[in-house]
Amino acid sequence: MVTVVFAAETAGREVFLGFDTTLTVVFYVLSTVAIGIFVWGFYRRIRKYTRGSSINRLDWGRFVRALGDIGSNRTIAKRHRVVGIAHFFVLWGFIVLLIGTTVIAINDDIIGILLGKPEWEFWHGTFYIVYAFVLDVFGIGFIVGLIVLARIRRSDPLRLDYARVDGVEANRRGYSLDDKVFLGTLLFLGVSGFLLEGFRIAATDFPSFEVVSIGGWVIALLTSPLGESANDAARMATWWIHALAALTFIAYLPYSKGMHVVNDAADLAFMKPTSAAVLPDVKDPASPGYATLDDFTWKDLLDFDACTKCGRCHEVCPATASGSPLSPRDLILDLREYADARSGIKMWYGVGARPTHVVDDEIPGHVIATDTLWSCTTCMACMDACPVGIEHVPTIVQMRRRLVDTGDVEPGLQKAFQALARGGNSFGKSAKQRARWTKTLDFKVKDARKEPVDYLWFVGDHGSFDPRATEVSRTVAMLMRSGGIDFGILYDGERNAGNDVRRAGEEGLFEMLRDFNVEAFDDADYKRMFTTDPHSLNTLRGEYPTDDDVLHYTAILDQLVSDGAITLSALSGKATYHDPCYLGRYQDEYDAPRRLIEAAGLELVEMGRCRENSFCCGAGGGRIWMDDSGLDERPAENRIKEAVALGDDVNYFVVSCPKDMIMYSDAVKTTGNEGNIEVVDIAQLIYQAAEVVPVG
Repeated sequence: MVTVVFAAETAGREVFLGFDTTLTVVFYVLSTVAIGIFVWGFYRRIRKYTRGSSINRLDWGRFVRALGDIGSNRTIAKRHRVVGIAHFFVLWGFIVLLIGTTVIAINDDIIGILLGKPEWEFWHGTFYIVYAFVLDVFGIGFIVGLIVLARIRRSDPLRLDYARVDGVEANRRGYSLDDKVFLGTLLFLGVSGFLLEGFRIAATDFPSFEVVSIGGWVIALLTSPLGESANDAARMATWWIHALAALTFIAYLPYSKGMHVVNDAADLAFMKPTSAAVLPDVKDPASPGYATLDDFTWKDLLDFDACTKCGRCHEVCPATASGSPLSPRDLILDLREYADARSGIKMWYGVGARPTHVVDDEIPGHVIATDTLWSCTTCMACMDACPVGIEHVPTIVQMRRRLVDTGDVEPGLQKAFQALARGGNSFGKSAKQRARWTKTLDFKVKDARKEPVDYLWFVGDHGSFDPRATEVSRTVAMLMRSGGIDFGILYDGERNAGNDVRRAGEEGLFEMLRDFNVEAFDDADYKRMFTTDPHSLNTLRGEYPTDDDVLHYTAILDQLVSDGAITLSALSGKATYHDPCYLGRYQDEYDAPRRLIEAAGLELVEMGRCRENSFCCGAGGGRIWMDDSGLDERPAENRIKEAVALGDDVNYFVVSCPKDMIMYSDAVKTTGNEGNIEVVDIAQLIYQAAEVVPVG
């Protein structure tokens, strides 16, 4: 039986208990070698990043927010709460244990040896007691968190499956091996540390103050029957095993997944949340986009190394789900492998997937296949899901710019570019037909170029030309009039806003469209602007050189209903709502449409993928102009099936984007769900429920 008489003043322990000078020197030599290998590997990584082009990402506000994200594990817990909690304990366990080791080094190596001031040493007494207790508590959390994460990895093989989606054969066993070694080494260090503590406590006859070392104390109670001599022998053996494992881990970090410990924190600190919504301008019009590795910025190169292969981007990508050759994870890993190969860097296991065309300087169309780049819908689901701040969409757009510059463009997209260049719209129509949809209204829509209006309505191409969307435009016009909104349009003075043109890589055409529209805005007399197209909303808000406060039409309708300018009678039935990518993830607007649905008297039934986790319709990034006949399943069809699965009593599939109206109307037909669910724009619902009072 162990009797404990607590004595704080005697608390402390000897680091090299039982060591002679030779063993101590051997340890310091091995430590120096391990640190040297780490520093060399870390230097090689930094040197790789410095070859990237410059970009200003120093934002102190973002830096402070990143500290909160890192400390709380908020980005990791997003949509994966258990993973976030487990990783929180692993992260803070690792940090506290690292601090604990650093404290010993400061006390013994710096103060005791280098400075020769033993009287300054502080690792004893009350400090030691608090130190021992804190490290044991966090050490237990560290081990438990690792066990939970290991269990999750075994139970979620789909997200963590490294099989490529493009059919290219690749040996990725190195990735899986590195994952297991990284997690296993951390777990081994945690367990061996507690065993070492337990053997030491039992071998030194249970010093009373060590009762605060709760993990080691319990182990010591279990091993005490072995006797002090056997426990001391076990302590010495475990000391070296633990030390060698720790030194090997230090040397291994820059050549493994372990590098994410540093990279992820930096990537979050330098991330720009609006990088996809507001794309960077072309630096050199003579050579736009990314062609070679030297064109990528240092943040791009950091992105590649920050990827932990968690598969969250892969899991949410509509291109991946539809059977296209794009996986955001594969894209980033391929670029990482290529960048490492060109920089002379090797992981400890070799390469995870042999980089193709390593000798090629041209990346778009060679290292990354053309079909892969054109598969992206720019929905930003990958970036929203990524827990470490990787910016996939801007990188893809930069490579698309290069493809456009070299003429490697999908035929349907090229046709749209030509139509946009000629007439300012992708339909190939005359600009004079842009306002033809207004002719069936029983009132004249004002021309904002000729008379002042409170609101300028930027209608967009689909709302002006596609019959399914123009019907919605007429409904919006009637609702605005009945609500007393003074609005007008630009008639033939409007051109495509260029949001999708820019994301398809045609920067010159985007600039031409933007400049034309800005000139039209200058000629108009209005106070505010609104649009029915979320794609236009995004680029008008962030990529036009104006100070316009642009609204989405649902925000105006929401205000009209709230103020009583439009009164509603209750409709019957249930509805589900689809969050458009460019209204939700890009512009963070989710609530107004939902309030309108409920104000119309409908019961809102959410799909599993909603709000920021909404699933793309497949039209963005210029995909609406491209051929999608080769897909296994169109994203819109996938989405309609999800809505239908909610049950027969869900009557309406509600949208608030003209592209969504088109894509989902088609998908209802191609999936054989006509009569099962009706695709309606939110304005059409409000109009049905509204007590419309004619004005004038």
